[in-house]
Amino acid sequence: MTQFFTLPLRLSNALLVVGERPVLIDAGSPGEGKRILRGLSTLGVEPQELAAIVLTHAHTDHAGAALALREASGAPVYLHPADGDMLARGVMGPLRPLRFRHRLLLPIVDHPFPGLRADKPLEDGDRLDGLGLSARVVHTPGHSAGSVSLVFDDGDAVVGDLVIGGLLGGLIAPAVPRLPYFAEDVPLLKQSIGRMLDEAPGVWRLGHGGPVRSASVRRRELQK
Repeated sequence: MTQFFTLPLRLSNALLVVGERPVLIDAGSPGEGKRILRGLSTLGVEPQELAAIVLTHAHTDHAGAALALREASGAPVYLHPADGDMLARGVMGPLRPLRFRHRLLLPIVDHPFPGLRADKPLEDGDRLDGLGLSARVVHTPGHSAGSVSLVFDDGDAVVGDLVIGGLLGGLIAPAVPRLPYFAEDVPLLKQSIGRMLDEAPGVWRLGHGGPVRSASVRRRELQK
């Protein structure tokens, strides 16, 4: 049975997913590597036990400590190639606020981070059995060009920032799904949400807030 453990961070969630082997999904903001390592240790996982560091996308709050964590663990970093340039440069692509008030958040999230080259590509349809996870990769662009979700064989999913839960990073109503505050391509984001509603009918684990149920995403018509 696959187990999921949320590691709450300053701006986002990292996830430890344990199937046959432990896998870290997302890597927090710059400077949060030690905090993540402490969280793993509390869960009984030492850095060298990680099979991989899987990034749902290459924004500062999800990839910021990836270099430090790779150096500490030796685990390979996986990322969709469309976000590879952002990861290598340590600079995010265009952040387009979905609402005018979301512009106020730009100074908080738009920061450079230590860049690195991904070790392994994530492509649409890839299976992750080699990492001990009964899951496949679904390319879900929109928030960023290389955003991916992981769909597990039981219908549950990890979706990164495809949707967010609640307000203020999930401090308020974390189980209420909402569109993310930023997206490179809003129509493409909604198309990706629609695809995931078909691909993953179970529980979605998020990069901010959550988890949420696929049915609640459908009820709120976030794909329209």
